[in-house]
Amino acid sequence: MLEGLASGFIEMGSFTNLLLIFLGTALGVLVGALPGLSSPMAIIVLLPITFTMETLPAFALMVGIYVGTKLGGSFSAILLRTPGTPASACTALDGYPMAMRGEAGLALGYATMSSTVGGVLGWVGAVMAIPVIAGIALYSAPPDIALIGIAGLVMVAAFARGSIIKGLSGVLIGLMISSVGLDGQDAVMRYTFGLTDFESGIPFAAILVGVFGFAVVFADIEMTVKGSELLTKDVNLKVPHVFDLLKRWRAWSTGTLYGLVIGAIPGVGADGSTWLSYATVKNRSKSPPPEAFGTGVPEGIITPESSNNATTGGALIPMLTLGIPGDGSTAIMLGAMVMHGLTPGVGLMRDDPDIVFGLLAALLIATIFMFFIAMGAIRGFIFVLQRERSVLFPFILVFASVGAFASSNTLFPVYVAIAMGVVGFLLERRGFPVVTIVLGAILGPIIEYNVRLGLALSGGEWSTFVGTWPRVALVALVALLLFGEVKNAIRAGRNPSKLATPSTSE
Repeated sequence: MLEGLASGFIEMGSFTNLLLIFLGTALGVLVGALPGLSSPMAIIVLLPITFTMETLPAFALMVGIYVGTKLGGSFSAILLRTPGTPASACTALDGYPMAMRGEAGLALGYATMSSTVGGVLGWVGAVMAIPVIAGIALYSAPPDIALIGIAGLVMVAAFARGSIIKGLSGVLIGLMISSVGLDGQDAVMRYTFGLTDFESGIPFAAILVGVFGFAVVFADIEMTVKGSELLTKDVNLKVPHVFDLLKRWRAWSTGTLYGLVIGAIPGVGADGSTWLSYATVKNRSKSPPPEAFGTGVPEGIITPESSNNATTGGALIPMLTLGIPGDGSTAIMLGAMVMHGLTPGVGLMRDDPDIVFGLLAALLIATIFMFFIAMGAIRGFIFVLQRERSVLFPFILVFASVGAFASSNTLFPVYVAIAMGVVGFLLERRGFPVVTIVLGAILGPIIEYNVRLGLALSGGEWSTFVGTWPRVALVALVALLLFGEVKNAIRAGRNPSKLATPSTSE
């Protein structure tokens, strides 16, 4: 483990990889600070650049963006009361009142310090958990892998925003998309409708660009007509004293724990962890009292920001061990693995350990870069916050189109991306979590292959999927999730006021 991690740091310690991590983190902080933009969108825009890069440098850039956006969202939340990312909405509750008192620099300092602490501790948690889970997963047979994939799909459908029916609908759309084209085992065409462009399947890059690029821009066009006035232009980031942060250990330790654990649950991500950790700290706080939260107390910034950044480590745990993304950004990175010729899932640690340890090394390096970038470039980010955001969306659409085109050097993926963008936009407006579409498209071929292989090895006996206790446990988990959601739906139907809609992952 230590040897592999050391090799990961050596690999990521090259000048090129360090530069890519730095540039990605700086871009991530910038993107996160701009309301209407997001980590998935930034990664999608840069996706065509990664096609020509080696695998580790490509992921060095993507991990930097992923980490940077976590902190960047707090800048606009504190200074504009307009969260740059959904997960930073909680930070605005105390960050903005603190800035109104003339303590904007200190509020940004608390956000930066707690984000760094949460990111580092989340990394430690990921380093400890990934080898253990991966070691267990290596003993998985085809039926186990198929059941893990099915459980992941059901978990995302159950925990994402809206009802499980909407979540499963997205999953089914993704599964249908993944089945288009030549069947790799029987060599028959499926759902091509006589179109030669469909024979090799629907381009995965076009799916990613459409769902996370075009659809998001269509949904956020309304941001261009909304104005937000910057609270102050004269801000110097003021880092709080270490002892000041240590005496508030309950805030950052609770936030980190929630971020690491909840971040590892597919489909929940930072949105859920920040609010849950904030509510926990608020309800259990004695000094300051619970009623002080929302008036500008440091704990109200420390808790959600440490939780927000700890989810980066948590979300990588299922992605690197089971092939199940924890949120939208890791879903795109999982898709990028497929496009770089990797096979995500339980065999990734066995087949490509250098990728796993390289990603972990990049995560810690990006977290450290994030701190120094925020310290040295706060005035630059404030300058950008004063600019008109509407000019960015046309450029995003252009770069997203280039990304789709570059995947095969034909216009067909561009048409698919536009179509998927419209479909994703319409589904998102109706409360369907579009991340489930991408996850279905990623895991569909893996599940199908292992189901058919498991049946072939068992002589066509479906009982092989409950032939061991771990498989029985996975089947029971899927059944419990489905039963719980059906039960909640029945209760909500009897009492509509109790119908809840958890937020979707970033």
